[in-house]
Amino acid sequence: MDFVYPPQADTYRTKVRAFLDTNLPKDWKGIGALNHKDAAVWTENWREKLSKNDLLAITWPKEYGGQGLSHVESLVLAEEFARAGVPSGGPNDGFGIGMLGNTILAVGTEDQKKTFLARVLSGEDRWCQGYSEPSAGSDLGNLGCRAVLDGDEWVINGQKIWTSAGHLANHIFVLARTSPDDVKHRGITFLLVDMRQKGVEVRPIKMMSGDSEFNEVFFTDARCPKENVVGEINGGWMVAMTLLGNERGAGAVVSGISFRGELDKLTRLATDKGLTKNPHIRQRLAQAHIKVEIMRFLGYRALTAFLNGNQP
Repeated sequence: MDFVYPPQADTYRTKVRAFLDTNLPKDWKGIGALNHKDAAVWTENWREKLSKNDLLAITWPKEYGGQGLSHVESLVLAEEFARAGVPSGGPNDGFGIGMLGNTILAVGTEDQKKTFLARVLSGEDRWCQGYSEPSAGSDLGNLGCRAVLDGDEWVINGQKIWTSAGHLANHIFVLARTSPDDVKHRGITFLLVDMRQKGVEVRPIKMMSGDSEFNEVFFTDARCPKENVVGEINGGWMVAMTLLGNERGAGAVVSGISFRGELDKLTRLATDKGLTKNPHIRQRLAQAHIKVEIMRFLGYRALTAFLNGNQP
């Protein structure tokens, strides 16, 4: 099964390749050739180039900083970036652009679109996700982080955990319980919170590798303006599902391309080291291949549904 590209795909692919040829070093071997520190610096500079060339959110309407293009062009961009071995943005852009930005476009107010979207694209606002809690992971409806309206502000108390890239963020979108008498999925509100305040503490979680990609986030009388509610008060569950739908919908095919690029590099490394003769490693690579292919097929199905005007 392969996706049949419409005519505009070739035109856009030519433009993307021209951008890459202009902006990458002649001896570029992919970001994987850089050490961790150099890769972080390079990615920051690369993201600035993407922002200046309107390549961070190409499917967004032009009035909000996008190019008004379709998911087809988004797919082409992802393919060419994967081929060149370059990231599609910074470490927080999956949250700020892919999740929150698309959600604000879908259900946010016009003021929220004008206030937050430009700052997401410029990199001024860097977002992370405040969903999971120690007692609310897979059972997200069990969350206990609370917010109470105090005049013109929400006051937030509680904890979030496994907050990816939280140590790099300055804003967090938070699911908080605003009606404690309601149960499970009711009484939850979706809040936009500035982390640069005394009532927010980020504690990195150190992994065996020594990295701290995940974090705990603690709220102690943290505040956000009452107009920073996305959707309805006590209607945050719908907003949360809209956000997750952006992650799992037509954009899923883009994630599949990224994982395919990583798997191809891993396979080449295993081949170069003669490890593909090891039956255990060969089996692990085969399992990874199957999963990436399933992701690709599901992504194509979702993309085809979007192009046909239907939800997947």
